[in-house]
Parts: sequence; structure tokens; C-alpha cells
Amino acid sequence: MSELTDTLRDAFEQGGYEVSDVSVNRSTVRISVLDPEASAEALRELTHETVDPDDVLGFNVTTESADNRDVTTVVSFRYRGS
Repeated sequence: MSELTDTLRDAFEQGGYEVSDVSVNRSTVRISVLDPEASAEALRELTHETVDPDDVLGFNVTTESADNRDVTTVVSFRYRGS
């Protein structure tokens, strides 16, 4: 899975986003982007260019803030690939 997280981090950063974290818990991938105004559609497109769309289940984009930190945009999905 580290290859997947590295590939996603690289793709998002090359797409112009500052990535604060990429992680996988079981089969759920989570990418935190330091841009509270990031377009969900642009993030979906970037994800599907990087990962086979058939392997992306339950794609979700939310914003969050914890402990008075900056607002981040979080992309999450279940990864079906091997």
C-alpha cells in the first residue's frame, strides 16, 4: 500500500495541491489536502487519473478542522485493488 500512497501524494502535489497526509487504514485511503476550497470534482478526476476508477469505492470529499488548526479538504475512498 505504500506504493499507492506515494503515487497518490505525488499526483496530488503535481496537480498543485499541498498534501499534509496520505494514509490507509484497512482498505480506506485518506488524503488530507491543505486547501479548504479544493474542488471535489477536480479531486475526483485527479484520483481517477491516478487509480483505476473500478478500484475506487465510496469516493468522498469533506472538509475538517481539529484543535483550531487550518481547515483541510479530505479525500477518502475504499480501495478495491490488490
